Amino acid sequence: MWETGLKGRLSRKVMNFKLLLLLGGIPISTAVRSISLRSRGNHTQKRKSGPTTDVNLELKNFQNVQYMGDFYIGGQDLPVIYDTGSFEVIVLSDLCKKCETQGPMYSSSKSTSFSDGSKLVAQHTFGSGPVLSKKALETVHVGTSSSPLVATSMPFWQVMDHDIDVWDKYSKFSGIIGLGHSATTPAMESDDSDRTYGKDESLLEAVGVTAFSICLERSAGTPAGWLIMGPTAESARYDAKFRHVPVVGDIHWAVLMTHLGAGGQESHDACNPSCAAIVDSGTSLIAAPTSALQALAPILSKIDPECKNLDTLPDITFNLGQESFTLPPAIYVIKVTGYVEERQEVWDAMFGPPKLKAVTQCVPAFMEINMMAKEHGPVWILGMPFLRFYYTVFQRDPKSLHIAYATAECNPSGDPAAIYSFTGNMTTTIFANTTGTTHASVESQLSTVNPSWARVPAWAIPGMKTAKNHGRIVHLDF
Repeated sequence: MWETGLKGRLSRKVMNFKLLLLLGGIPISTAVRSISLRSRGNHTQKRKSGPTTDVNLELKNFQNVQYMGDFYIGGQDLPVIYDTGSFEVIVLSDLCKKCETQGPMYSSSKSTSFSDGSKLVAQHTFGSGPVLSKKALETVHVGTSSSPLVATSMPFWQVMDHDIDVWDKYSKFSGIIGLGHSATTPAMESDDSDRTYGKDESLLEAVGVTAFSICLERSAGTPAGWLIMGPTAESARYDAKFRHVPVVGDIHWAVLMTHLGAGGQESHDACNPSCAAIVDSGTSLIAAPTSALQALAPILSKIDPECKNLDTLPDITFNLGQESFTLPPAIYVIKVTGYVEERQEVWDAMFGPPKLKAVTQCVPAFMEINMMAKEHGPVWILGMPFLRFYYTVFQRDPKSLHIAYATAECNPSGDPAAIYSFTGNMTTTIFANTTGTTHASVESQLSTVNPSWARVPAWAIPGMKTAKNHGRIVHLDF
């Protein structure tokens, strides 16, 4: 819990506000995979050739915590989350009679390319409830119907029933599309301990994509993000603008993380000898282990809820692989809006409902998790805040991440944006890809998010600490 992690450094009033918003108030979105994940080895068939020109897929932004792109399946357009922390293709379907999502649902009756396949029905238990789904085969396009990225007889899962509240009440998306680096999906254990499901060709393998990039734009409001597949992403490994980091995860986009610091204000190096960091496009915030939040407590406890001292906060630094990276306050602080009770007269309080007022405050962009990589130590998840400031290319062969600074418009740059160097309250550096000197406060660069719609990976939920869940240590096999 934050109360333990920060060791009482925050005032109780601010603490309770942050607990409510960042821990107790997040309806966790799951529905794609079991906590037990095992690599199935390399795919031996000849790989399909990938796109010869770039495929640019716009990701529509909802509340700065969900990004959705088009997915064309069986002649039907669905808004989906393209998730580097997921592995399968799973969609809500009209087989689910109780589902009440705000988006469209897949219907096999509307498709001319649907095949029952094995007709396998499986119930899998996820962090927030069971999901009953039916496996089938379909023709899918990554993007719209005009996309050249097509897979025929693609295995996918149709949700038939589930006990996951968030996909009925809060979601704007109709599916989650896994962008894992393996050639095959990992085995998923079901409630039947004698059976596992998996071994299917992954979507990226099926469409011949060996590299793709993800970046989220920065501007006021809810700017778009971009998923780009094709030659531009393929060439990043040779581009001097990028820092190149080998992937150490068997199935996750995980890299080695060391030397955690905060300008000497951290209490200790929580990544000594090492941590692991998973870069996940489907996670709304940054998830950090308890030990790291304790080490960073002297800094996080100084965040002014009214956002007045952000320019004086230090950068958080660490190494990914052999490369150094920086999280300035514009990345590790977010604005959130919640509701608190207004002061009322005794008479009004006795005979009427409490009056609420909206309050926007600055809070750390962290969630607390307890996950351990077998060989590399405590696990971080670098989610959407990281991808707003770092243009990241995910390379499947050889397995690596290529990371550059991102401009506000999502172009890779060798030069940092102005947020990375502040003097007093104003920056004296130049924004990447702009001319002239730009002065801007840290607060002007913050993202405003609605934590009620935030997502985390299903496999991370059992290790999360929330107002209702103390969490348990989750072990990952890498």
